[in-house]
Formats: sequence, C-alpha cells, structure tokens
Amino acid sequence: RDFVSTVEYANDGDGWDADASDPGDWVSEADRSASAALFGDCEVGDSSWHGTVIAGLLAAGTNNSRGVAAINWSGRVLPVRVAGKCGAEVADIVAGMRWAAGLPVYDGQGRVLPLNPNPARVLNISFGGSAACNAAYQDAIDELAAKGVVVVAAASNEHGAVTRPANCRGVIGVAALNRDGFKSSYSNFGTGVAIATVGGDPRLLGNWGMALGDDGLLTLGNAGTTGPRSGIYTREAGTSFAAPVVAGVIGLMLSVNPSLSAAQIVQGLQRSARPHVVSPKIAACSDQNPGRCICSTATCGAGILDADGALRYALDPAAYVAPARQAEVIDNIDVTDAIALGADRPANAVTPVAASDSGGGGALGLVWLAALALAVAALSSRRPRSRGPAPERAGR
Repeated sequence: RDFVSTVEYANDGDGWDADASDPGDWVSEADRSASAALFGDCEVGDSSWHGTVIAGLLAAGTNNSRGVAAINWSGRVLPVRVAGKCGAEVADIVAGMRWAAGLPVYDGQGRVLPLNPNPARVLNISFGGSAACNAAYQDAIDELAAKGVVVVAAASNEHGAVTRPANCRGVIGVAALNRDGFKSSYSNFGTGVAIATVGGDPRLLGNWGMALGDDGLLTLGNAGTTGPRSGIYTREAGTSFAAPVVAGVIGLMLSVNPSLSAAQIVQGLQRSARPHVVSPKIAACSDQNPGRCICSTATCGAGILDADGALRYALDPAAYVAPARQAEVIDNIDVTDAIALGADRPANAVTPVAASDSGGGGALGLVWLAALALAVAALSSRRPRSRGPAPERAGR
C-alpha cells in the first residue's frame, strides 16, 4: 500500500491508496519556485529509487547468471510506500509499519483499511530523523515486537549520534563498515547501534577515502531521473544499505526457524557476531574521531554481522555456543598511507538535541542518508503536513 498522505509530496495525484508504485521523488527548482511553502526546504535532486536499491539487496533474482545476488535468494518484499518528495511523515511511517505487520490501520474517515494478507516479520527502515525517539515510534515498535516482528533501522550518515527510529528501544540499529571493518567515514555511531555490517565507503569521502575507501554495494537501480525508466545496476554506500543486509540475514534466520521471537532474533545476531577489527595505528570512534575509526561494542554494536553464525544460532538457540574468536588486526600499507594524511574528519561540533517531536523531527544531514519503502500504519486520522520541523529524510 501507499501511505504518503500529502498529495503534493506523494506525486501520484492522491494520498493513501492500494498502489505502492513509486512515481519518483525528484524535486526541481520549478517545484521550489512554484510553491516555497511546500518545497522551499527540500533539496533539489533527481529521483533516488531508494526502495528499488534496497529491494535489490534483499531479494534480487539470484542464481540466474545475471547482475547481482541477493542476501535471501527466495526472499519476498512487501512494498509499503511511506516517502515521497522531501521525505516522510512520522505518522505515515508508523501507519505503514503497523499495516505491514498485519495490524489494523484506519483512514482519515475512521474506516479500517483492508488487513494486510501477507504480514511481514521483518521491517527495514532506512529512514531517520534527528529528534529523539518519540511515543508514536516507540508504541508501534513495542506493539510489533509483541507479535514477533523485528524492526531494522539505519543509524544514518552524519558521522554522529544515532538517529530515530534506530535509537528507539528494541530496534536493531545498524552502522556501516568499510571493506576492512573500520567504521565507514559517514556512518553514525554510539549506544543506539545493535550491530554493524558492510555499507560501502566512498573513495571521495574524507581524507582517507583514496587509501581506505571502497566501491560500495552493487545492487539494482533505475535509470529514470524523474519517472521510472529501465532497470540498471548501481553502486551505493550508506547505512541505508547496511540495514537491509541485516534484514536479509534475519529473513534467512526465520526461514530456518520461523518460531524465533523478536528477542531471540536480536540475541542471535549479537551472540554470533564477529569481534570488531582492531588496528595499532587507527584510533577508536568518538566525537573527536568521527570518521574512519575502530569500532567497539560501545560505538558500533555487539560486533560484525556473521550470517553463518546467525543461522547456526537460529537452528537451535538453546544449544548455541558462540565460538571463541580473536579480533582481526588490520595493519597494512593502506593504513600507513591514510595515517600520513592526518585525521580522516575533523571533530564533531557539539549540537543540541531537538526538543520537539512535532512533524518529522528534523532533517538528516548531507551525503548518503537512510531510507526505504517500509511498513507502517496507525493513527485514526491523517493530518495535512505543515511547515515546521523537517520530515524524516531519505537520501544518498
């Protein structure tokens, strides 16, 4: 279903409906000129096709001698559209989450929508907003967890504190790592992260990009700049794309053992995780060192995602014994070259946390951010969007 409530942002001529097709989320200078009230705070850019990119990581056709391989060869994606031009409203995201999980959702006239006949067990949210986790998110997440549904969310890409909903209680917040296991230059970090995995690390980002960066994750995309055109392959980087790697592994865990509870899924991911890498030359992640850095359990979650280990746990959680592992030491010529360039990024500026939970709760930062068409639903009435705090954002 489509849960983008504001018609101008939905870009398909209406609000909530049964058609989840994405007409594109581009914003033009003409949009901004024609309606500063609606689009004045939006970034100009081509359509992102973010949902397509993430669907490709999760469930692209595989073992067919074409293109790319998905995390889950037989995985199924339930498309729930919650974002359009300029981002997404928290109310729409929450509505999509609840509907995707099979819970009742009401339209603007108080009528219950048709129940989702294919409830999801795993919700991937590659969206985020800079305000604190609010009651709308937390209540939905708690309700889903009681049904055995897990929420996986991107930590976001401002090389700072984890954003919502990844920082909400019970969410599997995901940080991004580069090819060596260092935190990617852009990835957020901190106590809201549950686990870390590969997310790509652009070579043109940060002082160390040419020495330690990589080519990103190869996945599906679309050639259209506004409306959809032909399918393409594209390389992407961001916590948006680390999150579906984790979500796909959870799908594999449930294919092995559908009776896993939400708590067991989190425990399985974390108990089976590999230790974070170490290096004698690169410093630990902190606000003083927010670029490529050495992760710990305090900054990047329990460890590095281990799909094989997670499936071994899923087979028999009660009998699972985590293997003894030593952290891999990374010390090579690339590390030496990077260190010679000085810091990868300057220290983070101290910024106050937004106090308001109205609207979307604040825009996320620059480069690759967090996004995906997802699963949400709730709120017995829909409200028109008003200008004010920026919406939850997706981006690159």
